Amino acid sequence: MPNTSTGLRASLDARSVADALRSYAMSLGCPVGYLERQRVATVERHGDEQRVVRTFVRDGAGLVSVPSGEEELGLEPAEVDALLSLTRLEASPGSVIALRTARLTVSDDPSAVELLDESTLSPAPKVAGMLVYDPSRFVLDMLRHDVSPDAWNEGGGGLDSPHRVGALQGGVLVALATVEAPEGLLARVRVLVSPRHRRMGYGHAVVHALVRHVLSQGLLPVVRLAVRDHAARALARTVGFVSFAHSLTLHVTSVDVVASAES
Repeated sequence: MPNTSTGLRASLDARSVADALRSYAMSLGCPVGYLERQRVATVERHGDEQRVVRTFVRDGAGLVSVPSGEEELGLEPAEVDALLSLTRLEASPGSVIALRTARLTVSDDPSAVELLDESTLSPAPKVAGMLVYDPSRFVLDMLRHDVSPDAWNEGGGGLDSPHRVGALQGGVLVALATVEAPEGLLARVRVLVSPRHRRMGYGHAVVHALVRHVLSQGLLPVVRLAVRDHAARALARTVGFVSFAHSLTLHVTSVDVVASAES
């Protein structure tokens, strides 16, 4: 019988996943620590224009990074648990998080983190077009002029990527998968498909080819999916990405200090 969803999740090596998540958390300024033990630390983040609360969790344990600055939030264990629980919910933009000493107003939508390894990778798909590896700037411009600037940037078109895979249809680039420079053991993958060529398998083909290359480099491919982006989630699952954690990046637009209650 084919593997079930539960079987796929269980196939990921626990140690490699934990190490990969730790390495990724470090690059984002999270405190270093073992995921098997929950711990909290305040980290100074130089150069940030916004206050940021970053929460990472795997299963029932996780790492939390809170901003240091003018207001010391002084999180209590119950408040840390509340932040961790948000990674399991679809908190909407504009949510207000009430803490003991502050109220945080959030601007961004949370995103799920999914990764893939050799055992979860789906069979190579058939595609009508032709794959092209590391396409030239001239070829990339075919797709860039077919999408909005925001879509181009979000899809990784403007990145200085170490490796790309594109799909050609009729001599025109219609899909592009891009990998970012690795951070620790993780390499984030992005995909962009021409609006006129979606749901035709081109996205599946380019992502599948790219992640095979990433795996051959000894890295784990990772994607970040907005919780309401059902199309991107479906594509990721088709290729073989599975959810091992939720990453919630809270861009705090305002911090309102709350006076501590007197007993």
